Amino acid sequence: MVTRIETFVICAVFAAMSGFAFNPALANGNKDADKNKAEQKVITVTMALGSDTDKKRRFHPHNLTFQKGKRYRLVIHNPSLDVHEFDSPGLVGAVWSSHVKVLDGYGEGAQVVAIVVGTPAEIEILPGASIEWEFVPVAAGRYEMICDTKDQKGKTHTSQGMTGTILVQ
Repeated sequence: MVTRIETFVICAVFAAMSGFAFNPALANGNKDADKNKAEQKVITVTMALGSDTDKKRRFHPHNLTFQKGKRYRLVIHNPSLDVHEFDSPGLVGAVWSSHVKVLDGYGEGAQVVAIVVGTPAEIEILPGASIEWEFVPVAAGRYEMICDTKDQKGKTHTSQGMTGTILVQ
C-alpha cells in the first residue's frame, strides 16, 4: 500500500522531471505573467469581412502582422450582407487571449452585447456587427485565416477566396 508521503514524493519527482514545479512562468498560476500582459498598451488593428460595396468574399486586409509579446486589439467588422467567420486555429493556439467583446455594430456608437473570456475557437460575425479581440501573441509563426461559412450552394467562403495569412514575428 502506498502511503500519503510516498504519493507526495512520487508527484513531486514527476513535477520536477517535467519542469512544472520549477518553471517560473507557471508559478502562481501565471498571475505575474498575465498581469504584465494585461497592463501593456494596446495596439489596435482593424479588419473587415467582405465589403459593403462589392460581392467579393475577402478579408480586408488579407495579411496581418503581429509582434510576439505585444498586446493587440483586433477589431473585426462585417460590413457585408453575409454572415462571415474569422477562423485561425493556429493563431488561437499561439496567443494569450484576454477577452472578446461582441458588439451590435461598428464604431463609436456600438454597444457591447457579450464578452467571451478566454480563447475563441471560431468567431461568427453577423452583418453589420463587429468584435474586439484582445490578445498577446506568445509564439512566432505563420497562421492561416479562413471563413468556413457556406453559401446557398454549399460552398465555403474559403473555397471562394476568403483566406488570409497572419504572421507573428
